Amino acid sequence: MKLFKYHIIILIVCAIATIATFGQQSKKTDKIKSQAKESVLKVAANYGKYNFTLKTLDGKTIKLSDYAGKVVLVNIWAPWCGPCKMETPGFVRLYEKYHPKGFEIIGVAVQTNESDVRTFMEKYKMRWQIGIKDEIAKAYGTYGIPDSYLFRPDGTLVKEFVGYASEDALEPLIKEALKFIEKK
Repeated sequence: MKLFKYHIIILIVCAIATIATFGQQSKKTDKIKSQAKESVLKVAANYGKYNFTLKTLDGKTIKLSDYAGKVVLVNIWAPWCGPCKMETPGFVRLYEKYHPKGFEIIGVAVQTNESDVRTFMEKYKMRWQIGIKDEIAKAYGTYGIPDSYLFRPDGTLVKEFVGYASEDALEPLIKEALKFIEKK
């Protein structure tokens, strides 16, 4: 009978150890699944030579690569530029319409000052990130403004617009590029 009690005690101890081990394994498995899910949600994008860092007028430091997974229009412009003034109302409409679906605009003002940029932003009700940095235009090879670049969520360049970019020309390209955003 004593031997039988020892066997039962050993079985109970083994059962408890197995349950504890299973619980730890389950926690590890859940952690691995969570990490895998997070890595799937972080979309990789390769902007290559187009990637840049910009300090915005509100003091944030952003990179183009921060916008991976979104459709991005990089607009190189200046407040004194006639075609820039003409295209901005269309950009505002496109931003308002498609921003909730994953469309972003990054404005890179050049050959200007903060006061003129802020006045322009207020006049046209521009709500996207804007900074001033002539070096980006040089890196992009911009020789006239406006100059705009539309990117897919993976960083692929869809199209460069040298000069005025009309709302009608941009909208179908934005719609098509938005199809590449991964649904969560």
